This record gives sequence, C-alpha cells and structure tokens, in this order.
Amino acid sequence: MTCRTPAAPDRQGATSQPAHGHHHPESRVGWLLVLPAIGLLLVTPPPLGSYAASQAGTAVGTAEDLGYPPLPAGDPVPTSVLDYAARALFDKGQAFGDRRIQLTGFVIPGPDGEPVLARIVMSCCAADGRPVKVGMTGAVPTGLTADTWIQVTGRYTDRLGRDPINDLEIPYINVESWHRVAPPANPYE
Repeated sequence: MTCRTPAAPDRQGATSQPAHGHHHPESRVGWLLVLPAIGLLLVTPPPLGSYAASQAGTAVGTAEDLGYPPLPAGDPVPTSVLDYAARALFDKGQAFGDRRIQLTGFVIPGPDGEPVLARIVMSCCAADGRPVKVGMTGAVPTGLTADTWIQVTGRYTDRLGRDPINDLEIPYINVESWHRVAPPANPYE
C-alpha cells in the first residue's frame, strides 16, 4: 500500500502537487554540474603547439649539468631537440664534432619569418610546458605552415640567435636534409 499525502492548497487556493510520489526537477539540475567534468575526462585537448611555443621564451637558458654522456653510435645520431640545444649552447657542440644529427619537432615562425624547429618540454604537465627552439640554416625547409612536424638531418653550427620573448640564445643546426613526419604519439620531451 502506497502512502499518499493529500494535495495542499497554496496561498492563491490552487492545489499543489503532493509531497510524495512525484519527481523533483531540482534533483536533475545537480547532475548538470557534473557534465563539464565528465567532458574534460572524455575529451583530450590538443597538444601544445606553435602558438604556445611562439608566445613563450626558449626553455634552455642556464647550464644545469655539463656532464653530457657520449652520443650513441650511428649516423645520423637521433637527438632530442632539448639535448641538441643544451649541448650546442653549453658544450659549444664539442660532443657533436662533425657528426650528423637528426632532430624531430614542429615548425614555428621565427622572428624574421624564417621557420624555427621547436619542441615543448614538460616537467609535470602541459601547464608547465615550455618550448625549446632551434634555428635552421643551410637547406632550410620552405612552404611549411606552423605546427607542421618535420625531421631534419644536419650538423652543428656555432651560429646563435636571440629569442625575442626572453632574449636567451637559440642555437642553430645546419640542415642538410629534411622531410615531413607524422606527429609523434608523445609530442612532448
């Protein structure tokens, strides 16, 4: 047997809904507040790219550890953009000698309109991501839009530029060849 409470008249004399046995629309409103959180969990934001990199200064600014391990064997030597930039700036490229280096990153527009190779480095999460930038000389890629991923093969050069955002030095690589590549599964270093 279901208990029913009789409807009570309101101040104008109209009968209101019974207190039990009906649905409260207010209980649905609370669930609406949860939807944005669920959306954030289900939708992955795009990785940081050229816009973020061009708005922040280069992350390589101080020599933290000059004890670089030797480069692995091979020609060319696959190297991270961060490792190349650090060795080029603080080791003056001694570890590279005349070896060919292979870097993978995305293109950002440089201060003079020339493309710059960049990669975002993170310590913890995307919120603390900072770009590492490497200028290119030699067979510089042309006709590429920002955020195009490329792999360059080249050699160390002592040419340096300045980041217009934070005035830190940006090393260059003398590009011998390049080609487009798909964005890596993990676009961060």
